[in-house]
Amino acid sequence: MFLTVALGAIALFTNRKPGQTCALIKENLHVRILIVSLLLPVLAILIVEALHGNVVANTLDSPVRFLLAIVVFLGLRRIAAILPRWVDLTFCTGAICAALMAWYSTADLFAARAESSFLNPIHFGDIAVLLGILSVVSIHWFSHDKPWIVGLKILGAASGCYASWASQSRGGWIVLPCLLVVWLLWRDQAFSKARRAGIAVVALALLASTFSSQVVRDRFEAIRVDLVSLSAGNADTSTGIRLELWKAAGTLIAKRPLLGYGAHGYHDAMPAMAASGELTPQAAELGKGEVHNQILAYAVDYGLLGLISILGVYVGPAIFFIRSARIRRARVENRAALMGLMTAVSFAVFGLTVETFNLKVTVAFYATMLALFAAIAYPVDSSEDATPAGR
Repeated sequence: MFLTVALGAIALFTNRKPGQTCALIKENLHVRILIVSLLLPVLAILIVEALHGNVVANTLDSPVRFLLAIVVFLGLRRIAAILPRWVDLTFCTGAICAALMAWYSTADLFAARAESSFLNPIHFGDIAVLLGILSVVSIHWFSHDKPWIVGLKILGAASGCYASWASQSRGGWIVLPCLLVVWLLWRDQAFSKARRAGIAVVALALLASTFSSQVVRDRFEAIRVDLVSLSAGNADTSTGIRLELWKAAGTLIAKRPLLGYGAHGYHDAMPAMAASGELTPQAAELGKGEVHNQILAYAVDYGLLGLISILGVYVGPAIFFIRSARIRRARVENRAALMGLMTAVSFAVFGLTVETFNLKVTVAFYATMLALFAAIAYPVDSSEDATPAGR
């Protein structure tokens, strides 16, 4: 799907005027920041693995999605003004579908935690809650929505929260107050204070309903129990294993801070760490799958360059969206910038407790959303179309 979108964007991109893309990049610092930040992951992995003498193809699979996102952004921004007005309904549709999947997973398949055939409970819950938030933020985005559309988008927000609740993924719950803060601090609002207050009330209601749930309280109580167990010497709990894996990552980073360990370095270090007693056998076995922290994962395998590249994937788009909102103040562009910033913040929070870019589905989702929001937040304007080819 993502490749199809990328190929379509390439077809659009070929219709540009000569020199237009170079002028865009040369004259706009925030565009350069976005493009460089999306280029960094694949470059970092290639450089570090080449220095280690072991370039592994499957480690490049996910970062290439960020590379394709650049092409998608440059292509889609040419048609941002003529995108179908129903684009904003895709978020609520996705959230409602996630809720139906969550219901089917738990009620019909009797799964303990909601998931899908291609997403585990953590990633499923994370993406569902983000779609729900984007659904409510998209109210009156392209035009003044009719009451039934407003209701549908609010239903999408509730559905996303329900799917997240059913997944029992704490990362998705933690991101809710973070996104509310982002929304409240967003200065360039193109809508009235009354409307802003109304959406804030809905957001607060969703927050209250989520955190008042017994399931949510039990999941956070489990963290306290795990920490007590860890202090008593039992590290083989959900929270304890994560903390031990992060501690192991810190130990590995301290040994090779510049170039890291190369492709699958953390995975390959697990047997030795278990044998030395630095990790329990259960923690080491789970560590072969992931570090449970996206930043640490890149820092261990790819060193300083990997750390810079993964931080750039979050910070670079955030800078782009904040700057775009200051340049393009129209409602559509401003709201797209806000939703793009929310997407970047969400994945930064998600990545604190789970690796989000080791799955093609999640990295493609993030890259596609960034490209879409970036194209709408900073579309081609009349002055850019008039730019001479030799400029």
